[in-house]
Amino acid sequence: MRTNNRVTFPWPLLRFWTFRILPVWFLLALMIFLVQLAVCGIVHDNERVKAFLQYIEILPSFIKALLGGDVLQVGNIAGLIAIGYQDPFVLLLYMLYAVGVPTALLAGEVQRGTMELILSRQVTKTHVYICAGIITVVGMYALVLVMFSGTVVATNLYDFDQTVPLYAFFKIVIVGGLLASAIGSIALLVAACFRRGTAVSLTVAYLVVNYFVSIIAEWWPQMKWLKPTTIFYYEPGPEIFNESVWPVSDMCVLMAILVVCTVAGGVIWHRRDLPL
Repeated sequence: MRTNNRVTFPWPLLRFWTFRILPVWFLLALMIFLVQLAVCGIVHDNERVKAFLQYIEILPSFIKALLGGDVLQVGNIAGLIAIGYQDPFVLLLYMLYAVGVPTALLAGEVQRGTMELILSRQVTKTHVYICAGIITVVGMYALVLVMFSGTVVATNLYDFDQTVPLYAFFKIVIVGGLLASAIGSIALLVAACFRRGTAVSLTVAYLVVNYFVSIIAEWWPQMKWLKPTTIFYYEPGPEIFNESVWPVSDMCVLMAILVVCTVAGGVIWHRRDLPL
């Protein structure tokens, strides 16, 4: 009599981890959604827009670049709404999910000693990595879709002097989703390589350095050559409003980062001796 040694995909583990992460995801999604409503609530009122832009003008130029740069003009409704897509607080929320989830599910379980228990239940290390990857990458992309839904809802709640180009925002969201997923894959790779504290520190440092280099390169002409070295360069943002075509080359770069980092993390995780 033959014994079936085939290991099936651990759906219970995926469900358990999903429900464990879901409250955090809902909290982050709610805050991102409310930020979009708040931004649209300000932008639809011309007097509020003028007051906001007057306040922006007295701030240092690098802060204006951080919030959107030249798109911050009265009458540029789409550009002003896009502030909510690159607001530092919104980016911080994405970073919390991207850094916290893979490090908690991979490095965190190893550090707590529970990974040995998980692997003792006919679950392979590859399956564990796939579960963590699904929750990280899909969760990041879903957060971006929530951000877009906030814009859609806001355009139906408020009256605007101009037509809001939702199709352009949809393009931003698709490319932004790839960016978010690519960042999630980088966090997965780091979490597969290091202990939790080191993984968190390295991932946060990478994202913070990339973000500030992209801001400095935008603000300081002599540093513009650094822009292509940052991952945020491949999310065109407001530039999409001026182009009718999709930024295919940028999307291919982000997809390549997503695939390479995810596969590399999986290979390293599979070969890693646990616990460290």
